[in-house]
Amino acid sequence: MAALTATTPARPRKLLASRKTRVGILYALPVVVYLLVLFVYPIFSTLLLSLKDADGSFTLHWYADALTGVNRSVLFTTLRISAETAALSLVFGFVLAQAISRLKPLWAGLAMLVVVVPHFVSALVRTYGWIIMLGDKGLVNETLAWAPGAPYQLLYNELGVVIGTTSMMLPYTVLLLYGVMRGVDRRLLAAASSMGAGKVTIFR
Repeated sequence: MAALTATTPARPRKLLASRKTRVGILYALPVVVYLLVLFVYPIFSTLLLSLKDADGSFTLHWYADALTGVNRSVLFTTLRISAETAALSLVFGFVLAQAISRLKPLWAGLAMLVVVVPHFVSALVRTYGWIIMLGDKGLVNETLAWAPGAPYQLLYNELGVVIGTTSMMLPYTVLLLYGVMRGVDRRLLAAASSMGAGKVTIFR
Protein backbone atom coordinates (compact mmCIF):
# COMPACT_ATOMS: atom_id res chain seq x y z
CA MET A 1 0.00 0.00 0.00
CA ALA A 2 2.87 2.35 0.83
CA ALA A 3 4.54 1.65 -2.51
CA LEU A 4 1.29 2.33 -4.33
CA THR A 5 0.87 5.62 -2.47
CA ALA A 6 4.45 6.66 -3.26
CA THR A 7 4.09 6.03 -7.00
CA THR A 8 0.66 7.65 -7.38
CA PRO A 9 1.87 11.30 -7.57
CA ALA A 10 4.39 10.37 -10.24
CA ARG A 11 1.69 9.41 -12.75
CA PRO A 12 0.03 12.87 -12.94
CA ARG A 13 3.45 14.45 -13.41
CA LYS A 14 4.19 12.06 -16.27
CA LEU A 15 0.81 12.77 -17.83
CA LEU A 16 1.38 16.52 -17.45
CA ALA A 17 4.83 16.28 -19.04
CA SER A 18 3.43 14.19 -21.89
CA ARG A 19 0.62 16.70 -22.43
CA LYS A 20 3.10 19.60 -22.48
CA THR A 21 5.20 17.73 -25.03
CA ARG A 22 2.20 17.19 -27.29
CA VAL A 23 1.18 20.86 -26.99
CA GLY A 24 4.75 21.94 -27.78
CA ILE A 25 4.83 19.74 -30.87
CA LEU A 26 1.44 21.11 -31.94
CA TYR A 27 2.70 24.70 -31.63
CA ALA A 28 5.92 23.88 -33.49
CA LEU A 29 4.19 22.03 -36.32
CA PRO A 30 3.17 25.14 -38.37
CA VAL A 31 6.73 26.51 -38.13
CA VAL A 32 8.20 23.17 -39.20
CA VAL A 33 5.81 22.96 -42.16
CA TYR A 34 6.63 26.56 -43.09
CA LEU A 35 10.37 25.82 -43.05
CA LEU A 36 9.97 22.58 -44.99
CA VAL A 37 7.87 24.18 -47.73
CA LEU A 38 9.68 27.51 -48.13
CA PHE A 39 13.28 26.58 -47.26
CA VAL A 40 14.07 22.86 -47.27
CA TYR A 41 12.09 21.98 -50.40
CA PRO A 42 13.51 24.82 -52.59
CA ILE A 43 17.07 24.06 -51.47
CA PHE A 44 16.63 20.34 -52.09
CA SER A 45 15.04 21.02 -55.50
CA THR A 46 17.91 23.34 -56.47
CA LEU A 47 20.42 20.70 -55.39
CA LEU A 48 18.72 18.07 -57.56
CA LEU A 49 18.54 20.52 -60.46
CA SER A 50 22.28 21.16 -60.20
CA LEU A 51 22.90 17.44 -60.73
CA LYS A 52 20.96 17.30 -64.00
CA ASP A 53 22.05 18.15 -67.51
CA ALA A 54 19.91 19.93 -70.11
CA ASP A 55 18.35 16.59 -71.11
CA GLY A 56 17.71 15.57 -67.49
CA SER A 57 20.58 13.09 -67.16
CA PHE A 58 22.90 12.99 -64.15
CA THR A 59 25.98 15.21 -64.42
CA LEU A 60 28.61 17.01 -62.32
CA HIS A 61 29.33 19.41 -65.16
CA TRP A 62 28.05 22.48 -63.29
CA TYR A 63 30.25 21.80 -60.28
CA ALA A 64 33.26 21.28 -62.53
CA ASP A 65 32.57 24.65 -64.16
CA ALA A 66 32.29 26.32 -60.74
CA LEU A 67 35.73 25.02 -59.74
CA THR A 68 37.60 25.98 -62.91
CA GLY A 69 38.67 29.21 -64.56
CA VAL A 70 37.19 32.53 -63.57
CA ASN A 71 34.34 30.87 -61.63
CA ARG A 72 36.83 29.36 -59.18
CA SER A 73 38.41 32.75 -58.65
CA VAL A 74 35.01 34.33 -58.00
CA LEU A 75 34.08 31.51 -55.61
CA PHE A 76 37.30 31.78 -53.58
CA THR A 77 37.04 35.58 -53.47
CA THR A 78 33.46 35.31 -52.19
CA LEU A 79 34.47 32.79 -49.52
CA ARG A 80 37.42 34.94 -48.46
CA ILE A 81 35.30 38.09 -48.15
CA SER A 82 32.66 36.12 -46.25
CA ALA A 83 35.26 34.79 -43.80
CA GLU A 84 36.77 38.24 -43.29
CA THR A 85 33.34 39.78 -42.74
CA ALA A 86 32.35 37.06 -40.27
CA ALA A 87 35.59 37.42 -38.30
CA LEU A 88 35.40 41.22 -38.10
CA SER A 89 31.69 41.16 -37.21
CA LEU A 90 32.39 38.67 -34.43
CA VAL A 91 35.30 40.67 -32.99
CA PHE A 92 33.64 44.10 -33.11
CA GLY A 93 30.25 42.66 -32.19
CA PHE A 94 31.70 40.95 -29.13
CA VAL A 95 33.43 44.12 -27.96
CA LEU A 96 30.30 46.23 -28.45
CA ALA A 97 27.96 43.69 -26.85
CA GLN A 98 30.30 43.26 -23.90
CA ALA A 99 30.53 47.03 -23.36
CA ILE A 100 26.77 47.57 -23.73
CA SER A 101 25.92 44.69 -21.39
CA ARG A 102 27.87 46.43 -18.61
CA LEU A 103 25.80 49.63 -18.87
CA LYS A 104 22.72 50.46 -16.85
CA PRO A 105 19.44 49.46 -18.54
CA LEU A 106 18.64 53.00 -19.71
CA TRP A 107 22.05 53.61 -21.28
CA ALA A 108 22.15 50.06 -22.65
CA GLY A 109 18.83 50.65 -24.40
CA LEU A 110 20.10 53.89 -25.93
CA ALA A 111 23.32 52.22 -27.04
CA MET A 112 21.40 49.36 -28.67
CA LEU A 113 19.22 51.95 -30.39
CA VAL A 114 22.34 53.58 -31.86
CA VAL A 115 23.55 50.18 -33.08
CA VAL A 116 20.26 49.02 -34.58
CA VAL A 117 18.66 52.18 -36.01
CA PRO A 118 21.20 52.63 -38.88
CA HIS A 119 20.25 49.16 -40.05
CA PHE A 120 16.76 50.43 -40.89
CA VAL A 121 18.14 53.21 -43.07
CA SER A 122 17.99 52.58 -46.80
CA ALA A 123 20.94 50.62 -48.15
CA LEU A 124 21.40 53.29 -50.82
CA VAL A 125 21.73 56.02 -48.19
CA ARG A 126 24.18 53.96 -46.14
CA THR A 127 26.27 53.17 -49.20
CA TYR A 128 26.41 56.85 -50.16
CA GLY A 129 27.43 57.65 -46.59
CA TRP A 130 30.31 55.18 -46.75
CA ILE A 131 31.42 56.68 -50.08
CA ILE A 132 31.54 60.11 -48.46
CA MET A 133 33.44 58.83 -45.42
CA LEU A 134 35.93 56.57 -47.22
CA GLY A 135 36.62 58.64 -50.35
CA ASP A 136 39.95 60.32 -51.09
CA LYS A 137 38.54 63.55 -49.64
CA GLY A 138 36.40 61.77 -47.08
CA LEU A 139 36.40 61.99 -43.31
CA VAL A 140 38.75 59.04 -42.80
CA ASN A 141 41.40 60.18 -45.24
CA GLU A 142 41.17 63.77 -44.07
CA THR A 143 41.69 62.61 -40.49
CA LEU A 144 44.67 60.48 -41.53
CA ALA A 145 46.15 63.10 -43.82
CA TRP A 146 49.27 63.26 -41.62
CA ALA A 147 49.94 59.50 -41.98
CA PRO A 148 52.47 58.20 -44.56
CA GLY A 149 50.86 57.02 -47.77
CA ALA A 150 47.69 59.06 -47.40
CA PRO A 151 45.19 59.22 -48.97
CA TYR A 152 44.41 55.52 -48.72
CA GLN A 153 42.36 53.64 -51.27
CA LEU A 154 39.37 52.52 -49.21
CA LEU A 155 36.76 52.29 -51.96
CA TYR A 156 36.13 50.15 -55.04
CA ASN A 157 38.31 47.29 -53.76
CA GLU A 158 38.05 44.29 -51.47
CA LEU A 159 38.68 46.39 -48.37
CA GLY A 160 35.73 48.62 -49.16
CA VAL A 161 33.49 45.59 -49.70
CA VAL A 162 34.56 44.10 -46.36
CA ILE A 163 33.91 47.39 -44.55
CA GLY A 164 30.44 47.67 -46.09
CA THR A 165 29.40 44.07 -45.45
CA THR A 166 30.75 44.20 -41.89
CA SER A 167 28.69 47.30 -41.16
CA MET A 168 25.60 45.45 -42.41
CA MET A 169 26.23 42.29 -40.37
CA LEU A 170 27.40 43.99 -37.18
CA PRO A 171 23.93 44.79 -35.75
CA TYR A 172 22.91 41.12 -36.02
CA THR A 173 26.06 40.03 -34.20
CA VAL A 174 25.58 42.59 -31.44
CA LEU A 175 21.94 41.60 -30.94
CA LEU A 176 22.79 37.90 -30.65
CA LEU A 177 25.71 38.37 -28.28
CA TYR A 178 24.06 41.08 -26.18
CA GLY A 179 21.14 38.83 -25.26
CA VAL A 180 23.51 36.14 -24.02
CA MET A 181 25.82 38.51 -22.14
CA ARG A 182 22.93 40.35 -20.51
CA GLY A 183 21.75 37.05 -19.07
CA VAL A 184 25.06 36.37 -17.28
CA ASP A 185 24.76 36.95 -13.55
CA ARG A 186 27.33 39.63 -12.67
CA ARG A 187 27.57 38.22 -9.16
CA LEU A 188 29.18 35.09 -10.59
CA LEU A 189 31.85 37.20 -12.30
CA ALA A 190 32.49 39.15 -9.10
CA ALA A 191 32.72 35.91 -7.12
CA ALA A 192 35.17 34.40 -9.58
CA SER A 193 37.30 37.54 -9.47
CA SER A 194 37.28 37.60 -5.66
CA MET A 195 38.51 34.00 -5.62
CA GLY A 196 41.55 34.91 -7.70
CA ALA A 197 40.39 33.90 -11.18
CA GLY A 198 42.06 35.78 -14.03
CA LYS A 199 40.23 37.51 -16.85
CA VAL A 200 40.80 34.59 -19.24
CA THR A 201 39.47 32.10 -16.69
CA ILE A 202 36.41 34.26 -15.99
CA PHE A 203 35.77 34.60 -19.71
CA ARG A 204 35.88 30.83 -20.13
